[in-house]
Amino acid sequence: MIEIKYAGTICRFDDEGVDPECPGTMYGPMLRGKFYEHAFLDYIASLQIPGTYLDVGACIGTHTIFFALCCPSDRVYAFEPRPGAMTRLQRNVHLNGLEDRVETSLWALSDREGTVDVRLDRVNHTLHTRRLDTLVNDRVAVIKLDVEGMEAQALAGAQDILHRYRPRVFAEAHSEEEKGRILSVLEPHGYQATGRVFNASPTYEFVAPPGAERP
Repeated sequence: MIEIKYAGTICRFDDEGVDPECPGTMYGPMLRGKFYEHAFLDYIASLQIPGTYLDVGACIGTHTIFFALCCPSDRVYAFEPRPGAMTRLQRNVHLNGLEDRVETSLWALSDREGTVDVRLDRVNHTLHTRRLDTLVNDRVAVIKLDVEGMEAQALAGAQDILHRYRPRVFAEAHSEEEKGRILSVLEPHGYQATGRVFNASPTYEFVAPPGAERP
């Protein structure tokens, strides 16, 4: 088991099958006592935004666990459509005793219900898709998305959440074209890019003007 201490809080992660000599991009920092994308998570924690957090493309749950234990979240939803990653994610939720605060889901998120064929980890997958608005009824405060180019579609399925709650959005975009597609979904709700960019795979911050919750 890997333990990471952040601001006095211990976060635990399953390390079964991890090779310490070749741990990979995600586990390398963890074996050194840091989170994967540590500076990014540190920034999110510094915002101290209360409410529900969404980890879209949660993988093994590093960000999910951080949101649940190191941020002022009351609930975290973790979406990960790959069964293998989901198994590891659920182990990590259990190791931290977070079953009552973290809800995991195998749904892929898009702008419509159906299926989509994608290639992930050099394997072809047929994923079942749902709209985020149909899956989460909480007051959403933060959305983090890393879904291999489907960020805009996932946000397009969250129109009600964006309209009502104006959550802070962090979305990965590998090109200006992808970033433009994300903005085309967010701008009608008043969102703008802040100019902050995180991580090796560029992850952009988007905010909407403050305002009262809308009906």
